[in-house]
Amino acid sequence: MINKITLTFVMAIISSASAFALTDAEQKQVDHLVMLFKQNHPQKIALSIQYPLQREAPIPAIQNTAEMEKRFNQVFDAQLKQDIANSQLSQWSSMGWRGLMLDNGKVWLDGGKITAVNYSSKAEQQYKQNLIAQQKQQLHPSLQKFKAPVFSFNTQSFMVRIDELNNGQYRYAAWKANQKQAAKPSLILNQGSVTFDGSGGNHYYTFKSGSNIYTVERIVMGENTVPEVILRVKQRNKIILNQTGKLMN
Repeated sequence: MINKITLTFVMAIISSASAFALTDAEQKQVDHLVMLFKQNHPQKIALSIQYPLQREAPIPAIQNTAEMEKRFNQVFDAQLKQDIANSQLSQWSSMGWRGLMLDNGKVWLDGGKITAVNYSSKAEQQYKQNLIAQQKQQLHPSLQKFKAPVFSFNTQSFMVRIDELNNGQYRYAAWKANQKQAAKPSLILNQGSVTFDGSGGNHYYTFKSGSNIYTVERIVMGENTVPEVILRVKQRNKIILNQTGKLMN
């Protein structure tokens, strides 16, 4: 799921990445997309999106054209539709293997399809707050205070949830693999931090408990065989736990 971490990272790589002039083929891709938004044709736009289209956590990703048509006005509000429809070629930049971006990464295009929308309408933000409120009611009382969920994942032995706290730090909560998040966590760690690794979107969270250091690596970009998450625990520089994880919806 897309979250503020991902959005912040996108802005960070923009400042360090080199933009290139659009090729004739890329200009045609942009012109076609702009035309679709000028026509305000949700069905055709939905066909020009690469799925799943990730949204800011905990909003679920949009999986297909049918879902996109239902949530179209939530993602593409009047302002964003206007921004795309009125955009000039000079506002689009080629970012190499990352594709084409509008302005500072508001919209990303690759191969003629929208691959990311780093914009959240008022309606989507309200939807997000409603989902967060629902999550809090379903969590154990010890976990109900947080700013925003980051992600949850399962490993062979554990279920883990990471949340952003109101102070800008992160919290790690863990259960046995067969438990639910309404149960009391077996471990809660606060004062976590996030570190970005390279320019592909990968990042990791670090938490400390006595002599143990917990690292949750979130792999955003890699080969198909690479796991989505890796959980490692070190004790005095010796790895005592190393398990791969799969994101939970």
